[in-house]
Amino acid sequence: MQPSLTDLGAVRRPEYTGENRCLPCTVVNVAIAILLAGAVGVVTAVPIGAAALAVCLAAIYLRGYLVPGTPELTERYLPNSVLRLFGKEPIATRSLEAAGTDDPWDRLAAGGVVDRSADGTLSLTDRFRAELRREIDRRESTPGADDVESLADATEAVERGPRAYSIDGNRLLRWESDAALLADAAAASVLRATVEDWPTLERDERLALLERIRLLLERCPACGGPVDRNDERIDPCCQPPHIAVWTVCLDCDAVLADVTAPESDAGAWAELLEAGADEPLEAGAADGLEYEPTD
Repeated sequence: MQPSLTDLGAVRRPEYTGENRCLPCTVVNVAIAILLAGAVGVVTAVPIGAAALAVCLAAIYLRGYLVPGTPELTERYLPNSVLRLFGKEPIATRSLEAAGTDDPWDRLAAGGVVDRSADGTLSLTDRFRAELRREIDRRESTPGADDVESLADATEAVERGPRAYSIDGNRLLRWESDAALLADAAAASVLRATVEDWPTLERDERLALLERIRLLLERCPACGGPVDRNDERIDPCCQPPHIAVWTVCLDCDAVLADVTAPESDAGAWAELLEAGADEPLEAGAADGLEYEPTD
């Protein structure tokens, strides 16, 4: 008796097949299938081993995996170097707990850039907001390589595409939108003039501060439209769940900032940023698409 389409539909797992199929999981499971079928063929007969291989491959085709729990197994045991071979870049995350005394939020507060309310939420200070607005208004052209060199403390910045620059020939920086690049260039100019130790900061420290400033913007630096802050829990195959927090202009749809953090830090980011005012940011809140880090 041949299996019906209804039977096959009950077996199929669309969340792990088609465009959702995970290449590392598939490769691992095919390798396991070949080893199992080979063992069956040695113990019994070659035709039986071939039949076993066909059944295993059919299961992988329909379900995305052969061994139950494969996504968790590959996430736990495959090293990042192996995942990169299949285009699975490790998620760049920042831990608030690990920041200690060098926490970027504390630095911004000490520099008079942000204020903490009584409940711990953050906002840009009136002074910094006004200076940033004046810096944006005085600019007559969109930021270019010179601005990128200045904000990133680079000797040379070469444009490699829209809002993408190679820095000193060894690193690529990419911004989510023209508005995001404008915000960073303007904020860096204000910080250079108002924070005495800005020139001594390392490149990654500067970029971390600028990205957090973009998260707190209430108006789009490009069009002046209102900014909406969002959050989402993301559970990608082969990698630990994480939280994405991003801001977008409601008028021009420009993404201003896009940060990923470990799921364990979800509550901390929600408390600091009031992300997702309608639905407070909590671990396990929702699933979604993966966002690429700024750099």
